[in-house]
Amino acid sequence: MRRFLYPLLLAVPFVAGIAVLKGLTVEIDTFHGSDARIYHLPTIEHFADRLEFESYPAAQTPLYHLLFAGWGELVGFEAWRLRLLNVLISYAAVLVLFGLLRRRGLEAVQSFALSLLFALSPYYFGASFTLLTDNLALLFGLLSLDRLDRFGERARIGDLALGVLAMAAAVLTRQSYLWLALVAVFQLVRAPISMPVRTAGAAATALALAPMAALVVAWGGLVPPGADPASCGLCTDKPGVGRDSITLRTIGFTVALFGLYAAAVFGPALARRARALAAGARAGGGSARELALPILAAIALLAISPLAYKPVEPGRAGDAGYLWKIADRFPELLGSHLIFWVLVPLGAVALFLLARRAGIASLPVVYFAGFLAAALPVGLVYQKYFDPFALLAVALLVTSPDLRERSDYAGIAIGAVAFVAYAVSFAG
Repeated sequence: MRRFLYPLLLAVPFVAGIAVLKGLTVEIDTFHGSDARIYHLPTIEHFADRLEFESYPAAQTPLYHLLFAGWGELVGFEAWRLRLLNVLISYAAVLVLFGLLRRRGLEAVQSFALSLLFALSPYYFGASFTLLTDNLALLFGLLSLDRLDRFGERARIGDLALGVLAMAAAVLTRQSYLWLALVAVFQLVRAPISMPVRTAGAAATALALAPMAALVVAWGGLVPPGADPASCGLCTDKPGVGRDSITLRTIGFTVALFGLYAAAVFGPALARRARALAAGARAGGGSARELALPILAAIALLAISPLAYKPVEPGRAGDAGYLWKIADRFPELLGSHLIFWVLVPLGAVALFLLARRAGIASLPVVYFAGFLAAALPVGLVYQKYFDPFALLAVALLVTSPDLRERSDYAGIAIGAVAFVAYAVSFAG
């Protein structure tokens, strides 16, 4: 029974959400929740009526809508029935994260604390109770990362096959998950396997991406021609056409989120590390001087692509998310809100220290580098596009000694309470 305790406790927030929303008969006014009514429900109905892939309302690849169309055919298309499947998917993804953290060496209570924080995070928890594609893609993404990480440990082709199969499902749910292919290729290159096995693995990876390639050919780009550019981070102002430009704003904003969550999760451990670096500097060591590199990189990032809040206005895409709203309360310095002059250097330093500790070829580092690379062409700096991935990177970089003392959980507890308060504000 003890082994099921934490998985059962992780179900509590989802059960509470169902109860608050009166059995999911009430639509939560969450972030971009109107997308469910405007884009996703019509696309589900589209596929329930006909399997036509060349044009449909949503901007995402169609697996989510196909799955929900099939579910609707089985149980009915009442909104609460469709939302229930989304809750089950979200809970399953949290269980996969819990298992991944346990397998990577964290104790049960440590894995539970981090998984609960992830489950309660606004851009994950809110999306659990409406019809958005985010959490199904995250489920497949976590399954893929888990198997690819396992393949890196023991070089079994079966793990790679399962990893790229889950990758294919993630990409067919949201095309932005193509960064998983970078993780798969990296793991394949570094694995101690024979050339024939490596070749077979490369072929399996390519085959897994074949359905996505077929859609790209049919659409003439990464998004369906019927997609609304206003809802698509990969679109230009011409429907169905992918962006051909990149922006560093997405990188700076994601690093700021990483800094915020690293401060919450690591707290005392990072403080102890900072004191050790200071002691080394006083003793004539060079460790403290190494921090100049990530700090200078952060300053350069803000100088090239300043982070100032651009609210969404009629006819103009802008920024969205709680961090943007908080930042807007601060004055600007050299084009960026003051809070970003704190969070971006903090995130860069935390990432530098944690990546060096984990190793440049470790799963968390390869995953986050791949995600940041894939974020470059995203035109909409909506926090929901980046928030869960920054928090996931922080969780994957935690080691068991980081959460030894009760005080080490203080930041996680504060974050969880803040997330619950934020969710309650929407429910009310």
